[in-house]
Amino acid sequence: MRFYDAIQDAIVGHAGEWWTYLVTGMLCWIDGFFPPVPSESIVIAMAALSETHGGPVKLWLLILIACVGAWLGDNTAYLIGRHIPLEKIFRGERGGKVLARAHHLIHHKGPEVLLSARFIPGYRIAINMVAGYVRLPHRRFMVIDLAATILWAAFSVGIGLVAGSIFHDHPLLGIITGVALGLLVGWIIERIGKWREWRQLAKAMAEADGK
Repeated sequence: MRFYDAIQDAIVGHAGEWWTYLVTGMLCWIDGFFPPVPSESIVIAMAALSETHGGPVKLWLLILIACVGAWLGDNTAYLIGRHIPLEKIFRGERGGKVLARAHHLIHHKGPEVLLSARFIPGYRIAINMVAGYVRLPHRRFMVIDLAATILWAAFSVGIGLVAGSIFHDHPLLGIITGVALGLLVGWIIERIGKWREWRQLAKAMAEADGK
């Protein structure tokens, strides 16, 4: 328990300092074009320690930084897709499948897929890069992505607030629970998207057989 309390005190003690906001913004930016960086996790963790629950993190500043960082990251991915051949980035069988799916979604569902893709860490990078690759107008992309990042930031902060409220007296548990919930929700959204694609494919095949 002493070790647990020491970790908890260290996290709570440093959260809210200026450099924690800077790190959060940097992670949100990098996560827009470099998948291993867990931006959702840091936003959720910071929200669980917000001043709403008596913590040191200023909620309005967290939301602003998360939105700006994520928006800049997504636009970086767009510009990468516009200027660098995507085959050099998405290598191997898995990378090829991700890229193929991103192409399919952009062509068949249009730019509105940017809204849902923002909540799926792996695919949002591919979708944004493909948007640049197919020359989706950048101004249009920026406007749609702004809405997507605002929703994403609000959603991530909301998860952190709920977890922080449930484990008000145990901030570290609130952080762990919030991050786990965020990962679970992202996985569910991805599963739903794939299920809808398979359902639409099956419907199209059935109609083709009927003809």
